[in-house]
Parts: sequence; structure tokens; C-alpha cells
Amino acid sequence: MKKVLLLHFILFSGILQARDYTFGPEQVIQIKQLLGSGELRPGDRVVLEDGTYTGWEQFDFYAYGTSDAPVTFKAQNPGKVIFSGAMGLCLYGEHLFLDGFVFRDAWAVKGNLIDFRKEAGVCAYYSRITNCVIDNCNDQTKDRKTSTENWIVLHGTHNRIDHCYFARKWVAGIIVQVWLDANGESYNNYHRIDHNFFGERAPLNANGAEIFRIGHSWSSQFPSCSIIEDNVFYHCDGENETISVKSCRNIVRRNLFYENRGSITLRHGHNNLVESNVFIGNNLKNTMGIRVINQGHKIYNNYLQDITGTGSDAAMVVRMGVYEKPTPETDLKKEPLVSYHRVVDVDIAYNTFINCTLIEFGQGNGDKEPRNVRFANNLISAPNVESNITVSNPAVFPGIKCSGNYVSFREGADFKMEGFTLAPFSFEKPATGPSKGIYLLRNKVRTELASGFDYITTDATGAPRTDNSTPGAVQFSNQDKRFNIVPFDDCGPGWYEPLKKDVESITQKTTF
Repeated sequence: MKKVLLLHFILFSGILQARDYTFGPEQVIQIKQLLGSGELRPGDRVVLEDGTYTGWEQFDFYAYGTSDAPVTFKAQNPGKVIFSGAMGLCLYGEHLFLDGFVFRDAWAVKGNLIDFRKEAGVCAYYSRITNCVIDNCNDQTKDRKTSTENWIVLHGTHNRIDHCYFARKWVAGIIVQVWLDANGESYNNYHRIDHNFFGERAPLNANGAEIFRIGHSWSSQFPSCSIIEDNVFYHCDGENETISVKSCRNIVRRNLFYENRGSITLRHGHNNLVESNVFIGNNLKNTMGIRVINQGHKIYNNYLQDITGTGSDAAMVVRMGVYEKPTPETDLKKEPLVSYHRVVDVDIAYNTFINCTLIEFGQGNGDKEPRNVRFANNLISAPNVESNITVSNPAVFPGIKCSGNYVSFREGADFKMEGFTLAPFSFEKPATGPSKGIYLLRNKVRTELASGFDYITTDATGAPRTDNSTPGAVQFSNQDKRFNIVPFDDCGPGWYEPLKKDVESITQKTTF
């Protein structure tokens, strides 16, 4: 009994004796030695004084904290500690926190600026980057299209990135990459990316400039279970995939996509959820929405406004397949994972499309038409066109079951398609007030709840759906209800001036 009591005393006193280690800009070598030593204990904090820190090169942050006492590497004053120059940070261990740093004019020495692992099998778990900035971190010596560097690469499980700001990446590579390791250790990883502001990224005019990518082609048939929620994507124009989903069972919800020339693309993988996102294009050229490939997805309560993209970049695209869904017995040489697989068992319901140039069923090459796609209780209004719904291939019709949808097109339009009712919608777009820049429905169009969609219990405002609601993302949308998306003052580090300017640019046009 005495031995047990002594052990409890040692453990308890160890937590009480957690230490703060404080360093200045001239002590980078000592900082690196401590962070990578493995000597930091639960509750310890490595605190950096104000200043610009250079000379990092490759370094590690390795320790084991606990849920109650993480090991923290932080700025003494958030926003006052700047990391610059060549660097590469590897996090591994458990319960590690990065807090309050600005990475500016830095670049990756080995391909990744921040990597949540040391090597295969040595990863970070339950770790977090919060209240940080990565801005204009590009290797000026690289060719921006042919050289690749990623900003954050997630391995391990249950890691989080929140309240951060990312902007001005111009070299090829991903801002946040979720990696499903070949040995399976990062499957079912449950990473959470929330309350971040993803700012301007100029067009690369080449592939490989996604803002966010979950998985890869070769791991696309395995579950990631990542959650991307309550973020803002603003002028993310790197390529036509803002978020590229290449794995299974992920959730993308309550995000704002504002004036982006990029889409949510369900590129590979199955059983993903896209719910209650808001897309505002403001009629800028080539703004995009949601592109659907593969199987088992649920897409509902999304609001899309003034989206101008066409073809594969339209407001909503259901693509033709080239191959069937792979199986464990599939010869991947005959059916490559990098191609397009048939769309099957997908629900697209209670979405709103207002003044969007195009919705396209059956887009792209391939002879595998969609099967069992339910397009139900969506609201579509395009007052300046005769119809913005295009069917690229007549063979698609048997596989797409439409019901309860309401459409409104140019006055006098004669639109006839099974599952769609032509209705005289009346919309107003206020120039001031709580819904500035958002189309409000001024007459009521009621429809019964779509059969077989019991899992959709709320609308895009978070309000419960009633038995006699309106079609589209927001029921009773004439009541000026707010979207259930993140308030800007809780998105990103509020102390960063470029973020404040981006938020001001949005709020001058739109109030949510």
C-alpha cells in the first residue's frame, strides 16, 4: 500500500511541477534541442518572447502530454513571434499544442513546412495547431508549377487545426493535406479542421494547388473520417478543387465559400457528407460549387448563389463514370484509381441554387451513368435564363430520380421535367440590413418533406424541419433567418491585420 501511495504522490507532484521554459530570438539552437529532446513533461510550456526567429532548418517537437496537461509550444504574445526562413517542423508524440505563432516568409526545406510525424509509424496524436498564421510562405527559388511544398501535413489521429489564418501560397502544393498512411495507422483518423480562415490563393493554372485534400488516389477506398467545419474560404483560386476529397466517411459542413474559383470535389472515395455550406459567387467569372463522383454521398442544406461556372465547374455537377467502384479483387491496372468511378446511391436534397449559371447531370466522358441518385426538394431560381439544368447524356435519366423540386426561370419559360414544378418565385436581394447581399424569398412555396430523408432533421439555419416546409436549404426563407455558419469574429486569429481586411471585404458586400 505504501508503494502505491508513493507512486500516486510522484505522479501528482510531477504535474504540479510543470515548468515554463522561456527563450528569445537569439536562442534558436537551445529551443530546438529542448523541443526534440523528449524531456518535456505533461504541462510543460516552451514560451517564445517577441521577435523574429530564423535559422530553424529541420527540427522536431517531440513529447507526451495528456488531455489535461498538454505540452505547449507558444508565443508569449500571440502574433508577436515570427518564424521566417528555411524550416521544417515535425510534431510527434501525444497532446502537443502550437499556439500564437506567425509563419511569414518561411519555406519548407524538405517538402512540408509542418508535418505531424517524424517517419513512418512515428506520428502525432491528439495534437493541435491553434491561433497561428501561415502567410506568404513560398520558396522564391522554386518554379511555382513544377516544385511542390505543402504547408501542413496531418498524420496520426485525432489532431486539430483551429482558429488559424492561411493566405498567399503561390508555389504548388497543398495548404492542409490529410495523409492516410499505407500501413493503415492513419485510417479513421478523426482529424478536425475548424474555425480557420483560408485567404487568397492566386490561380496556379495547373493541378496540385488545392486548399485542402483528404487522402490520395491510392488510399481513396479507405475511411479518413476527417471533419472540415465552420471555416471560411475566401478567394481560394489555386485550382478548380478548393477541397478535394479522396477518401471515405468525411464531413464538410457549415463552411463559407466566398468568391472562390474552386469547388468541393468528391473526387475519390465514398460515403462523404456535404451539409449546410454557403457558396457566394457574386457573379465573378468561374466561381464553382459541388462536383459529385463516386458513391454513397449525402449532400443537403447547401446554399449556392451567383455561381457562374459551367461544365465540370458548374454549381452542381453529377459526373459520368469511366469505371465501376473498385473492389478488393479489382485489377487496378485495368481500373486505375486515378480515374472516375460511377456515381451510385447519392442523395442531393434540400439545396438552394439562386442565379447560378448551370446545374449539370451526367457531365464528362464515360459510359457509366449515375444510378440511384435522388435529387429531391431542391429550390432552383434563375430569373435571367430559360433553364439552367442541363442533361449531358439522356442515358442519365433512369438513374437520377427527381422529386419535389421547385424551379423558377425567365418569365414565359416552358420548362418540363419530371420531379420539377415551375413556380413564380419572388426574390429580393437587400442592399442593407441583416441579410445584405442574400436573396430572400418573398412568397411562400410549401412542399411536403421528401420521403426517405428522415436523417435531414434541420435546415441550413439549424432550425428543425417541419412537416410542411419550403423546399431548399432554408425553410421559410422569407423570414430573414441567419445561416448556421461561423461568425467571422470566431474564425482565425482576430489579432492578425490581413485577416481583418479580408473580413471587411466580405462584410462590405454581404451580411450573414
